Amino acid sequence: MKPKKQYTVKYVCSNCGAKEDIPEDVLEYFDEINPMQLLSGPHEFKCENCRTGIMSPEEKPEIIVRGFGLYEGFGE
Repeated sequence: MKPKKQYTVKYVCSNCGAKEDIPEDVLEYFDEINPMQLLSGPHEFKCENCRTGIMSPEEKPEIIVRGFGLYEGFGE
């Protein structure tokens, strides 16, 4: 049996340019605990490499409304 493909979003640091693939399920978890963030844009994280930069998506994903929540367009 093939393992299920894990979709990710590539995040890049605004300061040092470090890149990291953030798994879809991690982003969905942040959607659940902080849904209001989706109204102002995608989630951002502190860079673990330089500790001063902000990690944001390399490409801004299209927002798709499904059911009662907002989900970013993964795997497209």
